[in-house]
Amino acid sequence: MESEDFMLELFERLDNLPMNQAVKEALQVLDEIRKKGSPEEANQAAKRAIDLLWKNSERFVESKSLKNAASQLATAYTIAHEVLKNQEMANKAILQAAEHLIKAANEYIIWEDVDSGTGMLTIASLMRFLADDFDLSTIESMKAKINFGRSILGAGQMIEVPESLVQSINEINPRTFNSAKQTCLSLLPRIKDAEEFMELINKSLMHVEQRLSKSIAFPDIKSIVEIPKDLVLGQEFMANFKLRNTGEGNAQDVSYSMDIPKELRVIGSTKDFVAEMKPGDEVEKNLELTIPEDETFADQEFKIRISLSFKDIVGNIQTQTLGPFSLVAGKVSKAEETEKSINARKDALEELKERIAGITLPNVFQGFIAGMTDLASNILNKCTISREKEDYELIPALLKVFEELISKTNETMPTAIADYESERKQFEDLKETLTSLTSKVDDLGQYAKTIQELAQLMNETELTEEGQILIKRAIQELNDASNSLTEAISKAKELTEEKN
Repeated sequence: MESEDFMLELFERLDNLPMNQAVKEALQVLDEIRKKGSPEEANQAAKRAIDLLWKNSERFVESKSLKNAASQLATAYTIAHEVLKNQEMANKAILQAAEHLIKAANEYIIWEDVDSGTGMLTIASLMRFLADDFDLSTIESMKAKINFGRSILGAGQMIEVPESLVQSINEINPRTFNSAKQTCLSLLPRIKDAEEFMELINKSLMHVEQRLSKSIAFPDIKSIVEIPKDLVLGQEFMANFKLRNTGEGNAQDVSYSMDIPKELRVIGSTKDFVAEMKPGDEVEKNLELTIPEDETFADQEFKIRISLSFKDIVGNIQTQTLGPFSLVAGKVSKAEETEKSINARKDALEELKERIAGITLPNVFQGFIAGMTDLASNILNKCTISREKEDYELIPALLKVFEELISKTNETMPTAIADYESERKQFEDLKETLTSLTSKVDDLGQYAKTIQELAQLMNETELTEEGQILIKRAIQELNDASNSLTEAISKAKELTEEKN
């Protein structure tokens, strides 16, 4: 069977089905179409179903069956809202359904069935809430008739439900909402013909609650705990606890207790109660604590926790556990112990500086040593600042870096001094060689003079071939000696300049 034919058959017999069953079957059919076909086909089927429901509603209006007409449109609302996600189409259906119930309510009251009339009027108002229509003028116009009539099921209370729900939103008052909700759910199911609308009533109440929740300001309580960091075994200290409402709503019936380790001695109450804490309010609690003078407790960590409970504006009880907050005590004061440790290292640094000052070192190494000692001095200054701020956690790491710097400097110095002495001896030897070579500069002049005389002798004297060879050899050797001496002096000067 085609989906459209199937829908037609289903919705042509909806007048014989209670509304809840009609909605259930309609949604099941649409879900099957979506699974077997496509989302677009399911949407088309849903629109076709809504059209059929409107036609059924009109038919019921013609036959004066207003409650059934409202049921048809309530079903159309559910399909438009849940399947098509079309709020405009859904609102149109639910508002028209409400109008049918208002007319039905008026007829009930005319026939002096005040309870049924009040029930239909209340349901109609709740239907309007689903479309964000909180107009209560219709209720106001019919109140006199309802209060004048005879009620068995509490029509006077029932007619107040929509007004109380609107009031809860306007005043942001969850208590008013909870009271109205309880009245609604206890009275309406007892009204004739109201049962099939209960699912919509529950949706309406949920819609109002969600709207209300968006406007509610909730409290948020934070803790501020001040405990001295420099604790000594056996010495009493003050622990300051503060609770502050940093939220936007009031906290009521605020109770809190301190969970103190049993090993600690406590002076003062560890529990307290505050009736209300408005946004920004703060409560303070001071306790005198002592970690006993027992060596087994030295450097042992003790933890304090705060158990807190309060009510928010909705009436929900909120519970929190704040902490833990750590306590650690030593045998002696950290401030005194740290100061001694820093001073001892200052003395070691000054001793190193004095030792370096008495040694002649190359300029490069002097710069290195100066950088290392300056860095070590800065580290000790940071340690002093941390001690003054009671920030003891950083100090051990800083002192470890200091020790490594001093150790590295002491390791480097002997090698650097030995290297320096070796280079200095090489430099002195080089200077001596240069002096020796320089003293022979006169020999260069003598070499040149001798070469010149030999050349003149060879030109002016008739020599045998053997004699000429001997003179040429002598001139060549003198030239070589002169060149070697000149090169040696030049090289020695270059090396001396580099060393300088």
